[in-house]
Amino acid sequence: MQWLVVICCILVFIGFNCARALVSIGMMGLLGISLLFFGPLMFKRYFERKEMLVLSLFFIIVLVSGIYSTDKEDWLNWVRIKLPYLALPLAFAPMARLEDKKFTLILYGYMLVFFTSTSVVLSNYFAHYQQMNESFFKGGSIPMPFSHIRYTLMIALSFFCAVYCLQSKKYVWTPAEKWFQVVYAAFAFIALHILTVRSALIGLYLGIIFLAFRQVFIYRRFITGAAVLALLVTTAFVVYQLVPSVRNKASYMSYDLSQYQEGKINKHSDAMRLLSMQVGLEIWENHPWIGAGAGSLKAETDKIYERDHPEIPLLERRQPHNQFIWVMATTGAIGLLLFLTAFFYPILVKGYYKNWLMVVFYIIVFSSLFTEVTLEEQMGTGFYTIFLMLFMNRFQPE
Repeated sequence: MQWLVVICCILVFIGFNCARALVSIGMMGLLGISLLFFGPLMFKRYFERKEMLVLSLFFIIVLVSGIYSTDKEDWLNWVRIKLPYLALPLAFAPMARLEDKKFTLILYGYMLVFFTSTSVVLSNYFAHYQQMNESFFKGGSIPMPFSHIRYTLMIALSFFCAVYCLQSKKYVWTPAEKWFQVVYAAFAFIALHILTVRSALIGLYLGIIFLAFRQVFIYRRFITGAAVLALLVTTAFVVYQLVPSVRNKASYMSYDLSQYQEGKINKHSDAMRLLSMQVGLEIWENHPWIGAGAGSLKAETDKIYERDHPEIPLLERRQPHNQFIWVMATTGAIGLLLFLTAFFYPILVKGYYKNWLMVVFYIIVFSSLFTEVTLEEQMGTGFYTIFLMLFMNRFQPE
C-alpha cells in the first residue's frame, strides 16, 4: 500500500509541472488506495481525527456561499477547487505512519521532479538571457509551468526538504546520498534567486530566519544562529549586485509603486494587485458578515471597476490578490474566522508545531497569502493539501 502511496504522490508532483490532469489522477488514486485497503473504516477514522476533519471548513464555507451567489457556474468552479480538502484527509486518515524510507523516497521524487523541471526553465532563461532580463523592467517574469508564484513556492519547500534529509540523515540506500541532498539544496537556493519571484524568496528567507532563531532559542547555539543570519544578509546583498533579474525586478517595483501613488494603475503589475485588494475590501464592507458569495465575486468586482476604473479592460480586472481579503469578500467575517480555524488548527494540535519542516511549510504558505490567493487555484490547493497530509502522517505521534 505504501508503495502505491509513493507512486501517487510522485504523479501529483509531475502534474504540478506539466499536466493538471495528473494532479487529479494522483489525488483520486490516493483516495482509491485508502478505500481499497480500509473500506468503510476510512470514514470512521476521518471523523475521529479532528485535525483532518477541520479542513472540510475550507470546502463548507464556499459551498454554503452558493446559497446567495448569483453566478452558480462560477460558484461550482470554486467548489471543485476545494474538493481536495475532503478527498485527501479522507484518504490519509486511516493510514499508519509512512515508513522512513518511503517518506524519504517521496521527498526524493519531489526534488528530482523539480530539479528536472527547473533545469528546463533555467535553460530557457539563459537561452533568452537579454530578452528575459529586460522583461523584468516591464513587470514580466520568466516563463514557468502554470503559476509562477505557486511553482516557486514549491521549489522553496523542496530546498527545505533537502535540508531536512541532510540534517536528519535520511537516506534510502546509502549515506553517500547526502551529496545529492547538498547539491539539490544549493541548486534550489540559486534557482529561486534567478527566477526572482518575491513570494517564494520571502518564504525562503523567513524559513531560514526561523531555523536560525531555532538554533539560538532551542539549542543555545548563538554563534551558529548569528552566522546563519549574517550569511543570509550577505547573500541578499551579493545577489542584488550580481543577478540581473533581481536588480531589474527591484527597479520595476520602485517604478510601479511610484505609478500607483500617482494614480496610474492600468498595466502596472503591483499597482493592479494593490487596487484588487482595495476592491476586495470594498466588497467586504458591503457584505461584512457572510460576504457576497464565491459565485458573485466576479460580478461585484466588475461593478466596482466599471464605476471607478472603467479605463481598465475587462480581462485585466483582477479579483483580490490577497487570500484573506478574498475570503472576506466571498464569505465575510464569519468565513474568515472559519478559514483561519481550518488553516491553523492542524499545526497547533498533537505537537506538529515541534517539527521544524512542518513549521517552515506553514511559513512558506502563510507568507504567500498576503499577496496571492494561493489556495484558490488547483495547483495551490494541491500543493497545500498533499504536503499537509504527508507531514501530518509522517510526524504524527506514535
